[in-house]
Amino acid sequence: GVIAVTTVWYTRFGKQIVEFDMLFNTDFAWGDANANPSVMDLQNIATHELGHSAGMADLYTTACFDETMYGYSTEGETAKRTLNTGDIQGIQKLYGA
Repeated sequence: GVIAVTTVWYTRFGKQIVEFDMLFNTDFAWGDANANPSVMDLQNIATHELGHSAGMADLYTTACFDETMYGYSTEGETAKRTLNTGDIQGIQKLYGA
């Protein structure tokens, strides 16, 4: 049931990100869900996974449903291609902006 996974490598001291890998589950059909709503939207899921590469965690409370970092998705979903307010605030908190 896992849609995608991101693994991040970082330095022990200072926790500087040095590399990350994303794996997309090939059990799903992938593509542009605007063109075909029966597929898992690549941009939607990649945006979420890029959040992990920057240090963001999954969110699982239903109040966070609209956030890009919400930990669930489904075929046809495209709303999380861009960051929502909570996602922006989270990345700003992580990086001091």
